[in-house]
Amino acid sequence: MVARSRIYISLLCVLGIGMAIMARPSVGAKPVPDENGVMMYNYGGSIGSVYNPKVVAQQGIQNYESYQLTGEPRARKAFMSAANWLLAHSVDKDNYSLWEYDFRWQSYGGVLPPYASALAQAEGIYLLVRAHNITGDERYLAEAKKPFGAFMVDYDNGGVASEEGRDSIFLQLLAKPGFQKTYVLNGHTNSLLYIWKYYEYTHDCRALIVFGKGINWLVSNLYKYDAGDWSYYDQMGNRARDNYHHGHVMQLSKLYEITGEPALKEYSDRFAAYAKEGL
Repeated sequence: MVARSRIYISLLCVLGIGMAIMARPSVGAKPVPDENGVMMYNYGGSIGSVYNPKVVAQQGIQNYESYQLTGEPRARKAFMSAANWLLAHSVDKDNYSLWEYDFRWQSYGGVLPPYASALAQAEGIYLLVRAHNITGDERYLAEAKKPFGAFMVDYDNGGVASEEGRDSIFLQLLAKPGFQKTYVLNGHTNSLLYIWKYYEYTHDCRALIVFGKGINWLVSNLYKYDAGDWSYYDQMGNRARDNYHHGHVMQLSKLYEITGEPALKEYSDRFAAYAKEGL
C-alpha cells in the first residue's frame, strides 16, 4: 500500500534515484476494424471512419486480456497490431510524444485537431509495456517512455497534465493548449490507474511523481463532483451517465486499495449509496 501522504512522494523519488464525453460517439457510431484488425471508429457524417487513439489502445488492451485468458492467436495478432499502430503513429515533440487526434471533436462546442488525451496516453503506454512483456522487444518499452513524457509537460505547453499547484496535477481527458479545461473525473481516475500499472512494470520514477500529484488533486477536489444525489462527469456541470457514475465508484475504490487515502473510500461509498438510492 502506498503511504497516505502524497506530498512527499516527489522527494522520495528524487532521493531514490540521486472521450467519456470525449469517448461518447454520435448516434449510430460503431467500431470498425481495419485490414490489420486495428479498431477504427465510424462516427458517420463528415468524419466517417477514423482512428481514435484511445479506441485503438482500449481495444488492444481488451485483446491482450483475451489472449492472456485463452491463448487465442487471433487475439494476440489484434493486440500486437494495435501496439504496432501506436509505435507508428506517435508524434514526436521536443522531449515527449503524443498520440494526436486528427479529426474534429464535436463535444464542448467543437474542438479542432490536433488535440490529445491523457487517458489515450495512459492506455497506449500500458498497451506498449504489455507488448514488451509478451515479446521482449525493447522497442515497445522504449516507445512507452516517450509518450509518458506528456504527463510531465503542462497542458498550456502541449502536455496532458494541468498544473494545479506545487504538488497537484489534473490529467485532462481532452488536452489542447488554449482550450477550456474540462476536468473530466473518469479520465483522471482511469489515467491514474494505468499510470500505476506502468509504474509497477517499469519502476519509472516519473510515474510515481505523476501518480502522487494526481492523487493529491483528487483527494482535495472530490467534493466538486458530488451533486448531492449523484456524481458529476466533469466540472462543466454535466451529471455523469449511469455507466460513468458506476465507473467512478469502482475507480475510486481501486485507487483506495493502492493508496489507503480515506477520502477515496469515502466518496466511493457515497457515490455507491447514491446509486442504490436511485434504484
